[in-house]
Amino acid sequence: MDLPDWWGAWPVRAPGDQLGWRVTGVLATTAWAGCWGALLLRLVRARRTGRGPGTRALLALAAGSAAPFLTGGPVGSLDVNSYAAVGRLAHLGLDPYRVFPIALDDAFGAAVDPLWRQTPTPYGPLQVALFRGVAELAGTDQRLAVLLVRAVAVLALVAAVALVVRVADPRDRALAVALTAANPLVVVHVVAGAHVDVLIGLGAVAVVLLAGRGWVTTAMAVAVLLAFVKLPGAVLAGYVLLRVVRTRGPVVPTVVSALLTTGLVLVLLPHPLGWVEALGVPGQVRNGTAPSTWLAYGLAEVVPPLGLDGALGAARLVVAVVGVVLATLVLWRAAGAGTRQATGLVGVALVLVALSGPALYPWYLAWGALAVAAGGSTRARWALVALSAYLTLAGTLTEGPVAQLVCAAAAAALAAGAVRYTRPGVPAAVRA
Repeated sequence: MDLPDWWGAWPVRAPGDQLGWRVTGVLATTAWAGCWGALLLRLVRARRTGRGPGTRALLALAAGSAAPFLTGGPVGSLDVNSYAAVGRLAHLGLDPYRVFPIALDDAFGAAVDPLWRQTPTPYGPLQVALFRGVAELAGTDQRLAVLLVRAVAVLALVAAVALVVRVADPRDRALAVALTAANPLVVVHVVAGAHVDVLIGLGAVAVVLLAGRGWVTTAMAVAVLLAFVKLPGAVLAGYVLLRVVRTRGPVVPTVVSALLTTGLVLVLLPHPLGWVEALGVPGQVRNGTAPSTWLAYGLAEVVPPLGLDGALGAARLVVAVVGVVLATLVLWRAAGAGTRQATGLVGVALVLVALSGPALYPWYLAWGALAVAAGGSTRARWALVALSAYLTLAGTLTEGPVAQLVCAAAAAALAAGAVRYTRPGVPAAVRA
């Protein structure tokens, strides 16, 4: 079987020593992140003086930075090839929760990362239905399937940025665009990598807007549908329910909306619950960027009888419980806030969920990053910058412990540098 080929000036990595590629990737990514950080600092200063690049200029800059990634092969990860393979399996009438990509003896199967060729898909039934539709349009052309998935991700990103600009304070719109569309992590992992996790990010902003306008039953229906795309969508359903309870809204109609939407998904989609058993697939790898993995290595050193596997199980449980508790507290606060603040807080809750999982991949940040950019506090936005820089660099350096320390140090330096912009000496309008 031959791997899909691509047009354009895209290098082909041959098997063997990858040191040169890693050095090139690290240097390019570091330079990109540095330019992005300088742009953000310029925008913060511009908010004080009223002079700086506007929203349209930032949108043009973001479009220019994304353009080279639109037609080439996937960058950042090969997950989009898995998306295409899952769609191909579903299109052929097979159950992707029980039949693995290795069963495909064509370009769709050959393009999947060897790590995931013999695993069930952890994606929700609505996401599988989306991939099936893409496969039906692409036919036997794997490259076209990848481009169609990328089109979905890019269109969702465009819609999300439009909502972010609408929600953000008029003085912060250029900054919000820089944090989202011009974010190197978004360009690499949403545009080039075609990760449809951006659908959750789009939904987060949309659900808060709908709930803020009083359309809570519609907001709940959208949130439930997003939960069947990917599990973090359940956070949005939790927010809507908490908002209804806290504001004494229509509890019964909201619950009925959730039940009816769930029932429709269970009835209309094939194998609607097959993904439940596969939710642990991303955690099969000892993901070096996840806080639970850091804690596990520490536990294994402090309590040797646990062993690494035992420490990993314990650490994942502890981090998950802490993450759920913190996310719930943040959602409760969001439920009583205005639309803009609630959007930022819901984004923070989604980021906390991403951080507390068994694995933390860069594109998971897309769940909450858009909402944080739209309505988050200055500190929340700078935390988003640090996380984006860390995960972008970590994805380039791979997941060795030394690489993680280097990336964490770089992100810490970014966060420390931003402290001067959140000190009491800064005008309240900037800190808001």
